[in-house]
Amino acid sequence: MGVAEGVFDDLGGKFEARLRDHRIVTRTTRMREGDLTIANPIAVLEAKFDFNVLDRLHEPSFVGVERTTSQGSTYLIYEVVALRPTHFQMLGMDVAMPTVIRKEYLNVIETSWGKSDETWIDVISIPTKYRMDLEGGELKFSKARLVPLIGSQVHLLSKETVKGFLCVTGGATVGSLIGFDMPLTVNIDSVVKYHAGIFGFTGSGKSNLTSYLIREAIDGIPDLKVIIFDVAGEYSIHLLDRLESNGMIFSTESFEGSVEDFLNSQAIPETLQEKVKEDVLQGKVKALFDKGIIQRISLGLPAEATNITLGYILSILQKVSDDKGSGAIQASIALNKIVKELQTKKGCDAKADVMTFKEEDKESLKEILGELSGSVHGMSSLKLDITALIEQIDSGVGEIKENEAKSAFMNPEALSSFILSEESPQINIVYIPEPDELRQAASRFITRLLFLKKRKGARKKVLVILDEAQEFIPSDPRPTKDNFTEQSNRAVEALLRQGRKYRAHCWLGTQRVAHLNVNALQQLHSYFVSTLPRFYDRMVIADAFGSSYDAIEKTTELETGQWLFVSYKATRQKNVPAFIQAPDNEEILLKYL
Repeated sequence: MGVAEGVFDDLGGKFEARLRDHRIVTRTTRMREGDLTIANPIAVLEAKFDFNVLDRLHEPSFVGVERTTSQGSTYLIYEVVALRPTHFQMLGMDVAMPTVIRKEYLNVIETSWGKSDETWIDVISIPTKYRMDLEGGELKFSKARLVPLIGSQVHLLSKETVKGFLCVTGGATVGSLIGFDMPLTVNIDSVVKYHAGIFGFTGSGKSNLTSYLIREAIDGIPDLKVIIFDVAGEYSIHLLDRLESNGMIFSTESFEGSVEDFLNSQAIPETLQEKVKEDVLQGKVKALFDKGIIQRISLGLPAEATNITLGYILSILQKVSDDKGSGAIQASIALNKIVKELQTKKGCDAKADVMTFKEEDKESLKEILGELSGSVHGMSSLKLDITALIEQIDSGVGEIKENEAKSAFMNPEALSSFILSEESPQINIVYIPEPDELRQAASRFITRLLFLKKRKGARKKVLVILDEAQEFIPSDPRPTKDNFTEQSNRAVEALLRQGRKYRAHCWLGTQRVAHLNVNALQQLHSYFVSTLPRFYDRMVIADAFGSSYDAIEKTTELETGQWLFVSYKATRQKNVPAFIQAPDNEEILLKYL
């Protein structure tokens, strides 16, 4: 197959490589749930030793392995993940040798690099599962299941080819592709719409990256509303400029207009404190107080009764019954029971608010709904809907009208109505330093948000960001009466599994991946991974997202602000690992300050 000029980069004729081996590597680790085993294919390339080649391959690189097929030739795209410079005499050297002989071997090896044909570079690569063809003078990329053939020639992809392979034309920048000195552009709407995760150890720059991505999201999606549940107090400073122009902060803390108290409660990056005078920050925060941007939020319940009618509940059950899908029979039985027990015998009006029913009638309704909930699959949307209805009836949470949403009494339910109103700004931060209280606020907000969207068909796009996600969706909730882990787990799962069709989306950030609810993890279509020191955290990511462990392992070499980005939806080709240097959110903030 003829290849257009500029498709490959032979580094001035110095890159010469062939495929030497292709095999499956299996790894196992023990988790609480049992052994976790993953198997990934790798290719071993043998490249002629050259210092320029060695230096280039230390940076992220893509190669094309020639492959002859019955229809002609193509190129299978692989990504370089590890190197091992090799000398022929290394293969015969052993620690059992006498010291004198070992030293002689080592001296020969040392002086041979780049001068002897007995030296080469073992290049470990992983398949991207894509092929590259030249059609009509243009490169075409498509999915491929072809196995490469040993001995095939290998070529290094050029910067322009990698750009055409990964970057979305006109997309939002999420970082600079390491090794290529060019931006990685993606479909930011897909990063939001299909949920995302940001995983990295303390100090890796999670809040910095998340803050930058929030900026890109609201710039690229003008009708998007963002709400951040912040336990550490990081985002009020990271997004200070956007908050002043189009944001609000809600907190259970009583700052009473004290700028000093507010700043003391927030996690201000040390690098920012070194560059910005204290009085400048104080002036900006005072402006937030003066504009009413910082407000109180209460975890109490409003006195108004919820406006859930019996007819609304019947309509939900009727729809499930008519669809003939999972839970249809159970829904039909419950529907008949409600009609018989509450409408025929008790005379309950379908248009009546269930909160106005007699206590015995409400108990009968809850009993029927409880039986239905217990008879359907635990992961079904019907169970989540019925559970939410029972919780609403139990709590008596009132519906806050849009024009009342920004009243003196703001609680999680009122906040959900406010977010869907025209009055709400684009960025909203809920800062609650107590994890139990933050879980309660998040679960109530999400439950109410989904309820309103299902009931009213609210079209506004809402992005819910949960920092320190292990607090909201732990793999082992261990619920108690007051810690709200069970409610939070259930609400976040519902958001991740159902939210997309109602334009409610979610980003999760955490450093403790192995402690997350795996059901929730599997709903994420884009994810950023930085350094995770624990082996089992990296294994969980590789298993949950079907990624090559060898690519995840390479994240241990990353520096602060560097990330592995993989997406099933947002990049030009799907599920291809890309290593990026994230933009510095602090630099953006410094221009404002």
